[in-house]
Amino acid sequence: MKFQELCTADQMTEKQSHISNGVPETVQDWPTLVGRAVDDVTRILQSEAHMLETSMSAALQTRLASAIATLTVVAVMLSGGVCVLCAAILLLHQWLPLWQAFGLAGVSILLIGIASYAIMKPAAGLNSA
Repeated sequence: MKFQELCTADQMTEKQSHISNGVPETVQDWPTLVGRAVDDVTRILQSEAHMLETSMSAALQTRLASAIATLTVVAVMLSGGVCVLCAAILLLHQWLPLWQAFGLAGVSILLIGIASYAIMKPAAGLNSA
């Protein structure tokens, strides 16, 4: 790469031509200047793309870690809920046959779910308005 920079530096030297009065006039090498400008713009764009990739990667890692943590919490809560449900069914089984204990627990969970949906439905309508 240094050889290329040295060649470019040699090409960037100004060419001199003489006018009739003997004063030198400088003429720039325009194709070289345009080439360097395009090269600089390309490097800037590559740099910006790399910074965008780095920031997107960091944001994605943060979101992924948050999603995994949330999923873990939900799994633990679901496991706890299943254990409490089983305990309630076994408690009811002391007084009722097992099928009736399961039925009572299932009906209770359905009623709680319907009530929760009815409570949350109007709240969601108010937020969207």
